[in-house]
Amino acid sequence: MKSRLIGALVSVSVLILFVFSIPLISFVSRVERERLVTALERDAFVLAGHAKETLNTTAGAVLPSLQPYVDEYSKTGDTRVVVTNADGRVVSASDPTIVIGSDFSNRPEVAAAMAGKPSVGDRVSKTLGEQLEFVAVPVLLGDSVMGVVRLSKPSSAVNSEVRSRVLGIIVAGGFTLLASAGIAFPLALGIARPITRLIRRTERLAEGDFSVRADDSVGPPEVRELSRSFNAMASRLGLMIENQRHFAGAVSHQLRTPLTALRLRLEQAQDAVPDDDSPLALALDASRVEADRLQEMVEQLLALARIEGGTAPTVTVNASEVARSRIEMWEPLAAEKNVTIRVDSAATVECAVIEGGLEQIIDNYIDNALTVAPEGSDILIEVHKVGGSVQVDVIDSGSGLSSEQRERAFERFWRGKNSENAVGTGLGLAIVRQLAAASGGTVELLARSDGLSGVCARVTLLAR
Repeated sequence: MKSRLIGALVSVSVLILFVFSIPLISFVSRVERERLVTALERDAFVLAGHAKETLNTTAGAVLPSLQPYVDEYSKTGDTRVVVTNADGRVVSASDPTIVIGSDFSNRPEVAAAMAGKPSVGDRVSKTLGEQLEFVAVPVLLGDSVMGVVRLSKPSSAVNSEVRSRVLGIIVAGGFTLLASAGIAFPLALGIARPITRLIRRTERLAEGDFSVRADDSVGPPEVRELSRSFNAMASRLGLMIENQRHFAGAVSHQLRTPLTALRLRLEQAQDAVPDDDSPLALALDASRVEADRLQEMVEQLLALARIEGGTAPTVTVNASEVARSRIEMWEPLAAEKNVTIRVDSAATVECAVIEGGLEQIIDNYIDNALTVAPEGSDILIEVHKVGGSVQVDVIDSGSGLSSEQRERAFERFWRGKNSENAVGTGLGLAIVRQLAAASGGTVELLARSDGLSGVCARVTLLAR
């Protein structure tokens, strides 16, 4: 979260810099170019002032007195200086390649200045073979044009100076971006830290620690309000679980004793009946069976209540080893029904599950499979890793279930289409689902993938 906040804040800074920098760079480029041209124009008028005195006294002659000004100015940069007389012939130049007396009257800017109009612009110089920025101003004495001063500068030099200003803006933007990142880090840390602490406490609550509380005295107002809501929720959940645990314990004690006593009384009554085939003996036997079923149902309901209210952490187990150990326990009963149980798994497939949870899940699946497995059939237990999960499948060859039956099979007390004739309490798969949920996994019943009759009972757990 901290990284996302820093990224968001820096992204906003980049967006703001981008939005404002592009117009700013464009504006600065235009202003800087205009400034450079204006500076050339100013310098041209200054030199025109010096040239006027010389041209006024020695018109048409070589002007040695003007050359020092021209040479001095040319030292300050890449600017070339050309001074012509009223006829457009060069009388002074900073470029030694320009011959004094050369005719410049054919240059558009010089011609315009000779007509008394200052000329500013750019053009390609055929002589130099490059783009030039130029300023040409007339040397005036009253209304008369005595000559022309032309200053020219390569466009590349002007562009270089403009780029240096733009680079300054970019560097300033870079420092601004670094400063925003420096500010974003502690700001994001201040926002993320209380949320991160709340996440850690939520994880502890999810693991079953109902005594955990969030610090509602620090952080932004919204986080403090969320922390107070979290504390209230944790308190209510803890109280509910504690009440449920006490209830399960009380019911366990209150129901087991009378059920055990009822079963003993029924057994005594059976022993007192001499004829095992009499209606009374048969009624007593049926009553004892129902009492056993009731006691089993109570035990499973209590087990389910304990699982729902439990706080056991998950442990890492080898699912393949657990599956093989359950086969050893169920093989004698399977042999009585002439059913074979086998495992298809790698040597080590580790997953996360609550202590003893996988054993109970596999036992319930095998128990159900043996109930429906025809004589001489196989029950296959497959254990395999799929991505970040471990799937344990118990596949039988029974008559199978419809899609609707498979969806309802994990409901409490659901025992199939003919519930009055079905065996069991209808709580085994409900316990399986709760064990898987407490382990962070899921359960489902599927049709066999090979198209044969039967059910694939699956539990999916997190791989370790």
